[in-house]
Amino acid sequence: MPIAKTLMVLCASLVTLTCYAKEPQMSDIKTYCIGRYLVDLPADAQINGQDYRYMFGRIESEPTQLDTKSFDNMVDQRAEQLRATNEDKGRTLKGAVSATPTAKALITSENVFGSKNYGFEAYWLAQHTLFTLKAMDMDESVFQTRVLPKLQNQLLPHLQGRARDDIPIHPGFCLKDGFIANDGRTSQFEDAAISFRFAQWPGVLVSIETMTVTKLGEPSLLQRIDGSNLRNTFKDLVNQIRILRRGQRAINGRAGEEILATVPTDGGYRLHQFQWEAQGTEIGNGLEPTITVEFESGMTRENGVPARPRLTDEQAIALFDAVANSVRLRPVDGAKISEAAPAPIVPLGTLAQTGTACPQTGWWTCPEAIANEIEGGKRQRFDVGTVMPVVRVLLKQSFVQRLTGQQQKHSVNTVWRLVAYDANHGRDPE
Repeated sequence: MPIAKTLMVLCASLVTLTCYAKEPQMSDIKTYCIGRYLVDLPADAQINGQDYRYMFGRIESEPTQLDTKSFDNMVDQRAEQLRATNEDKGRTLKGAVSATPTAKALITSENVFGSKNYGFEAYWLAQHTLFTLKAMDMDESVFQTRVLPKLQNQLLPHLQGRARDDIPIHPGFCLKDGFIANDGRTSQFEDAAISFRFAQWPGVLVSIETMTVTKLGEPSLLQRIDGSNLRNTFKDLVNQIRILRRGQRAINGRAGEEILATVPTDGGYRLHQFQWEAQGTEIGNGLEPTITVEFESGMTRENGVPARPRLTDEQAIALFDAVANSVRLRPVDGAKISEAAPAPIVPLGTLAQTGTACPQTGWWTCPEAIANEIEGGKRQRFDVGTVMPVVRVLLKQSFVQRLTGQQQKHSVNTVWRLVAYDANHGRDPE
C-alpha cells in the first residue's frame, strides 16, 4: 500500500479519464465542527481519530471525574514534582500563572547545553474534561516577551468545554470536547484534523484537515505530483495507476485542486486514493487555512491484505464529493470575544498574587490599602486575563513636596482580593 499510494501521486498526469458522479442525496447527515470550519458526514460515520494544535502545540483532552478542588490538588502535586527536580537533570518549576481556578499553567525550565530551555504545562478543567497542553524548547527571552503574554491573556482564559454535537455560534476554534474563543484575525498557528470510518464500508477512511500556512509559495497539490522526480524510476508500476479525475476545483469560495485515482493490489482489485486541497494564502490566517480532504479505501486489513472496497468507483466519488462540498467556514454571530465566552464567575474573596493572570473581571483591593494611600485608589478594576500588578503605595508628602507637587511611591508585590463584580461596566459599585 505505501508504494501504491506513492505511485498514484507520481503518475497522476499520465492518464486522464473524466468520471463525474451525480451528487448523492445525503439527507441523513451529521455536522462536525473542526477548527473554524464545518463538515457534513453521513449520520452513521464514526470518528476514527482527532488531532488539534493551537498556538504552541497539541491540546489533549480526556474525560475526568475531577472537581475544582481535586483539579487544584493535581496541579499542586505536579508543581511539587517539578520543584523537586534539579534543573540540570530535568525540567523544574520556574513559576505559575492562572486565569481561573480551573485554568492554570506551570512555567518550566531545563538547562540544555548551558542554555535555559523554557516551556510550560497548561491545564484546564471544563465540563468533566481535562485539557492539557505541554510545550518546551523556547528561548527564555522569547518565552517571557512573546509566549507568556499570549498564554496568560489569549489562551488560558478562553478555552472552555464543548459537547461533541455542539456547534458554537461565536468566533473561535473547535477542538475535541472543547472550544477556544478567538476571532481568528491574529496571525497564529492552528491545525485541526479529524478522520472518519464507516461500518458499512470497512477500510474506507475519510480525513479532513485545516492548517494555517507557515510559509508562502509552497507548490500546490498538482505541482507536487507533476514535479516528482521518481516517476521514471517506477514507470512500469506507475502506468498501472488509473486517474478518475484531476484538475482545478473550487469549493465554497476556496480555489483548490484535486486528484482522484485508483491503485492496483496483488488481489486483483483496486483501492481508492482521492484528495482535494485548497492552499491558504496568508501566513497564520485561521480564517483561510490550507484545507485538505482525503478519501482512502483499503485502510484496514483482512487476512493480512488490504480490505477489498465494498463500494464502486462511482459510489466512492459520490461520497468524496458530498463530504468535500460540505466543507465551509463556520458562520458566527460577530459577537466580541468578551461577550461570546465570558470567564466563569469566581467567588468574591478570591485571591490573586502580583504577576498572575486576573481570574475575574471586577473590583479588587489589597492589604496595603487598609492603612495607606494607593495609586489608583483603594479599589481597582482589572479585566480577566490581565496580569495582576504591583501595588504602588504613595508615601506621605513633606511640606516642600506638597508645594512642588512631588510624590514619592513605593512599589511592592501584593495579594489582591476580589471584592465586587463589574456589574456597572467600569463604575465602582461603591
